[in-house]
Amino acid sequence: MRANRAIMRREPGPAIRGSAMGTVLPRKTGMTGAFTLVEVVLAIALSALLLTIVYWTYFSINRSVDAATENQDALDTGRTLSELIKRDIRAIRPAPYSLVGKNTVIRNSPFGELEFVTNALSGTDPQRLRRVGYALILSDNDEKTLVRRESTDLSDLLDKSPADYLPKAFEVSTEITGFFVEFYDGGNWVQAWDSGVTGQIPAQIRVTIDVSDAKGKIRRFVAEEAIQSAVQ
Repeated sequence: MRANRAIMRREPGPAIRGSAMGTVLPRKTGMTGAFTLVEVVLAIALSALLLTIVYWTYFSINRSVDAATENQDALDTGRTLSELIKRDIRAIRPAPYSLVGKNTVIRNSPFGELEFVTNALSGTDPQRLRRVGYALILSDNDEKTLVRRESTDLSDLLDKSPADYLPKAFEVSTEITGFFVEFYDGGNWVQAWDSGVTGQIPAQIRVTIDVSDAKGKIRRFVAEEAIQSAVQ
């Protein structure tokens, strides 16, 4: 009987040990890293916010670059034209060559005209003279264009050149909205000059140039230069 009792006795199983030592929770098996719906929605919202910030930053930079380029184009046009006119004025030749200039106001904008004889930009021949004229003109489509004309015929004004010496015309810029000329007679600045009437050339010439950028903003440049032959 003792043997049978020994055989019938069993060691306490895990459940019994567990009850003696305290409750043992069963281990979980499988994947436990799944996202909740709230987490997914928050991730999408943050991604959309980041994309919006990147989008606006990119296009803001592009707009800034475009604006800077447009402003630089207007600055380059005004500076280059100012230097060209100053170089021509500096080398103006005196009588017997005529110098004329005047201003006409059309729709509150000055349309100046200036014409003279100069030896500027003559290359290897500094004695080569040319008659040069600048004028802001208005087309039938109300478009303003600054035109530069030149001729080797020095006998008369460009508009009176013979057929064999028709002046060459160059379109300087369509961004010029105003072209105003002034002449210094030694005491005052005047807005018109004709050396055929005064018998002399002015001491200085001042040209005010208004340049419009792509956004319509007007930038003003002033080219003021003394005539070397007048001050010698």
